[in-house]
Amino acid sequence: MKIKEVINHLEEKFPLEWQEDYDNSGMQCGDKEQDITGVLVCFEFSDKVIEEAITLNANLIVAHHPLIFGNGLKKIEPSNRIGRMVCKAIENHLVLYSMHTNVDSGIGGGNYALAKKMQLRNTQVLLSQNLEGDLNGKVGLGMVGELPTEMSEKEFLHHVKSSLDLSVIKYRGSEKEKIRRVAVCGGAGASLMKNALTAQADAFVTGDIRYHDFFIADNQMLIIDVGHFESEHFIKDILYAELKENFSNFAIHFSKMDELDILYI
Repeated sequence: MKIKEVINHLEEKFPLEWQEDYDNSGMQCGDKEQDITGVLVCFEFSDKVIEEAITLNANLIVAHHPLIFGNGLKKIEPSNRIGRMVCKAIENHLVLYSMHTNVDSGIGGGNYALAKKMQLRNTQVLLSQNLEGDLNGKVGLGMVGELPTEMSEKEFLHHVKSSLDLSVIKYRGSEKEKIRRVAVCGGAGASLMKNALTAQADAFVTGDIRYHDFFIADNQMLIIDVGHFESEHFIKDILYAELKENFSNFAIHFSKMDELDILYI
């Protein structure tokens, strides 16, 4: 089987047309005409992940975040992080492939999963791509839905921590006495804060909120920053499950080296 056959399947499930305009999902480098020897699924490309794929004889690495993304890359050379990984991948005949906002926005993708972890019901896409036909309203960034029962602000904060298995979160409270309607967006979702307000959400859960972004809601909505990685690392579970369910003639691996070396004390 060719690597391109696996990629074609992934793109049927989560079409590249679903990605945001600023994104660079899809092929990062390599020759997809090769016969596939194995797949390594990770959240983030890294030197350790590249070495892991070589050791496992997996010549396709599928990651969530693109390696080449919004950095004005003009040349490839091993003296910098991106160039080093691209050169190493090409030297070892690896294909690097990313599934980023097409999975974030996709049906059954990252934001669907985040809403499910929050136990939200009657969910809708927060910022729809307005596609035609049966997909209308089903593809887009973020989700909004309702909790099974309303909670106090304190109860909901504990619910978020428990649902995402977190010990620490950052938040700014609101004037809401009860939380029932909740908006979520995995990754960096501060740009959807006004959409969450328009959707009459009592709380908004996302990551990468900057200091001044916390003032946008003007106390009308509880704002919770759970962290970028923490709000979407489970996307690799979605990718792994999709591959496992549909391919049995080659090895599919979860990366054991998929850790960003950020420490907390």
